[in-house]
Amino acid sequence: MKNSRRHASILAACLLGALLFGPAAANAACDGSNEVFSDDFQDDAGGWALNRAVKIADGTFTFDLQPDEMQANLNVSHTIDQDVKICADAVWPEEEPGILGAGILFWGEDAKNYFQFGVLNTGKYWIARKENDRWQVIVQNVTSDAIKTGKGETNTLRIEANGDQVGFYVNGEKLRELRGQQPKGGWRFGLSGDNFDRQSAEAITFSSVTVTN
Repeated sequence: MKNSRRHASILAACLLGALLFGPAAANAACDGSNEVFSDDFQDDAGGWALNRAVKIADGTFTFDLQPDEMQANLNVSHTIDQDVKICADAVWPEEEPGILGAGILFWGEDAKNYFQFGVLNTGKYWIARKENDRWQVIVQNVTSDAIKTGKGETNTLRIEANGDQVGFYVNGEKLRELRGQQPKGGWRFGLSGDNFDRQSAEAITFSSVTVTN
C-alpha cells in the first residue's frame, strides 16, 4: 500500500474498526519491576535496523523522512514473550515542521505485520494495524490535550500489553484500551516516523525506549 493512501486514511475524519476501548485515566510511566530492554541511543548497538533513513548517535534515534514517507523499525534482536510496558520519548523538531507523526510498534511479527500507536504534532493520535502489508486504521485523528505540539517538545508514548489487552498512554494519561490478538510464540516492538508533507523532507527524533514488566 502506497504511503499517500495510508496517510490519507489516517488524516481522514472517520473511525474504522469495531474493537473495544476503555475510558481515559492517569497512570504512571514504565515502572515495571524488571527492565527487559532499554536504549538511550548513545550508540547503534541496540538491535535496530540501520538504513539510509535511520541515524542513531549521541542520545538520539532519528528518522530522516522524505516527503510523504513513513518509516517503521522493528527491533531485530529482542523478542517479547510476556506482559510488558513499552515507553518511548518522541521529540518534535525545533524548526517549524509540517504534519508529523511519531509512534510505537507492538505485536510485531515482521515488516508486513504489526500494530502501530502514534501521535501527530497537531495534537491527535491514531492506532492502526498492518496485516499482510495492508493497513487497517482502528482509531484515527482523535484529539487529546495530553499531546504536546510545540516545537522541540517531548511526548512520552506508552503501551501496556497484558495478554490480549493493550492500554495506550501519552504523557501519563490513558487514552484508550484495545482488545486484540497478539502473535503466538512472541512478538517484536519498534518505532515509527511519519511525514505527511508531500513537498518537504522532515525528521522525527526519539531520545529513549524502555521495556519493563
